[in-house]
Amino acid sequence: MAIAVGALAPSWGEEVSTAVPGRLETAVDDRIVPRSGLRRDELAGIVREEELELGIAISAAYDDNIFLSANNPESDLVMKLTPAVAWRKGNKLDGEGGYLSVAYRPSVVDYADHSGNDRIDHVAAWEAGWRGKAITLAYSGNFAKLGDATADTGTLTDRKEVANEGRIAWAVGEKVALEVAGGQTSTTYDSPSFADSSLTYGEVALRYAYSPKTRLSAAYRFGRFEVDGAGDQTVHRTTARIEWQPTRKIAVDLEVGAEHRTFDAGSDTSPVVEARIGWMPREGTEIYLNAYRREQASAYLPGQNYTEGGVALGLVQKLGEKWRGRLEVGVERAKYSRVSGTGVAGRVDDIRFIRPALEYRFTDDFSMGLFYRYSENSSNNPAFGYESHSGGVEMGYRF
Repeated sequence: MAIAVGALAPSWGEEVSTAVPGRLETAVDDRIVPRSGLRRDELAGIVREEELELGIAISAAYDDNIFLSANNPESDLVMKLTPAVAWRKGNKLDGEGGYLSVAYRPSVVDYADHSGNDRIDHVAAWEAGWRGKAITLAYSGNFAKLGDATADTGTLTDRKEVANEGRIAWAVGEKVALEVAGGQTSTTYDSPSFADSSLTYGEVALRYAYSPKTRLSAAYRFGRFEVDGAGDQTVHRTTARIEWQPTRKIAVDLEVGAEHRTFDAGSDTSPVVEARIGWMPREGTEIYLNAYRREQASAYLPGQNYTEGGVALGLVQKLGEKWRGRLEVGVERAKYSRVSGTGVAGRVDDIRFIRPALEYRFTDDFSMGLFYRYSENSSNNPAFGYESHSGGVEMGYRF
């Protein structure tokens, strides 16, 4: 999952995210765009049962290392044009009946000097389901076609990320629900130099609504992880989760547990964490903390997995009537180990980043701002360490 969740209200395109969990420095969303929650009918005071939203973001940024290269950084002016559309019908949270939501966000990426790398990224998400008195059926999916540089590969990387999941929930009692789910995620690369991977899984979970402000759950997931050029991996994962909102200004979503993997070179058990905490200490100030720890397969080094853990701290501060400042800092460590085949392992990436931004909001639907991003990877492998600076201007408008 992408972990840009906190006390902030979602942006108009927030439901569109990458399908497969990514490295922290690319997973956190810091776009300067208008933000709003579900709109409410001004006359009836209820959430609209059907809604269409359209928006667009335009940005221009100077980047001194567009390939995240360790030895030969290339700079360029990168321009992006990103329209977005989201449509929703029905309410998946309350009442009975069906619901459907779809969202799509293409992004035209243009390089002033390296025009051979121009591309169009695509990100889409969909969800459909039906709610009855005791049974809920749900299906969700994501698709992303991306070409940005990744820390794992150290270069611009054309790839497709897909995720699909079906879920059945049965309300055993007023506060208890049993869920059964199955799904698949996959990442495929245009270049044969990189290893494709896919995970097929099943899950059973028990949910307990302790109170209107506290929900508890436990889940067990089992699956098979396949990577090109390496043996299959068997995955067993057990987690516990708490979703807690003690006050209107604090929200906590914490999932912790352990994952056991069996592979050609043996097996290991490692902790897993997904955490999202948001706090609004006063009107106009929002603070959020996002963190994770999980294991993924390397596309660049077939037969190797990397355990990645990261933390990002963000602050959004209203400055007067129209201005808003944003600051985000984070760290991540990715540690590589061999799970199949032979060869030297032991690569470690230590990444740090900082992202300040200043936004001016002309109206609730139109904003412009300046941003700066700094990222550094102090890898113990000299072929993958890098330093990157970028800064520019962005405009966001919601129709």
